[in-house]
Amino acid sequence: MNYQSIRAAVESPLLTAFNGLSPAVPVFFDNITAAPLNTTTEYVRVNVTFGATNEATLTSSVDNARGAIVIRVFSEKGQGPARNQTLMTTAVGVLETLNDTAKTAVTGDVYFRIGEINGPTFSAVDAAPHFVGQIEAGYVATVLP
Repeated sequence: MNYQSIRAAVESPLLTAFNGLSPAVPVFFDNITAAPLNTTTEYVRVNVTFGATNEATLTSSVDNARGAIVIRVFSEKGQGPARNQTLMTTAVGVLETLNDTAKTAVTGDVYFRIGEINGPTFSAVDAAPHFVGQIEAGYVATVLP
C-alpha cells in the first residue's frame, strides 16, 4: 500500500487550490506544524486518516484504502462568516472534483472517491482568535496495479 500517493491525491489539489487564491491561504497537513496559537491570520488544516487498507478478493488482494478527510478552515474572528464560507467552498469544490476524475490504466495512479461531505459546521471559541469551519468526508482510494 502506498500511503504517500493516497495522501498526495487529495493534498496536492487542495494545496494548489488554496495557493491559487488571492491572497494565497497557507495549508497545513498531518505532521506539519500549524500557524502559531496566537495568530489571527487565516489558514487551512487538513487531516487524512486511514481505516481499512486492503480488501481480499477471490483471486488476490486489492489495495483499497478507506478513511476520512477532515478539513478545518481558520479565519479571522469577529469579521463574520463570509470569508470562512468562501474558503469552505474552495475545499468542497476540490473534493467534488476528485469524484469527477477518470480511472486511468497507469500503474501506481490513485483512483480516489469521496463519499458524502458532512458540514460545514462553524464555531467561534471565546478563547481562540479564529472562527473555525469544518467539513469531513469518507473516502475510498485504490492504488492501481
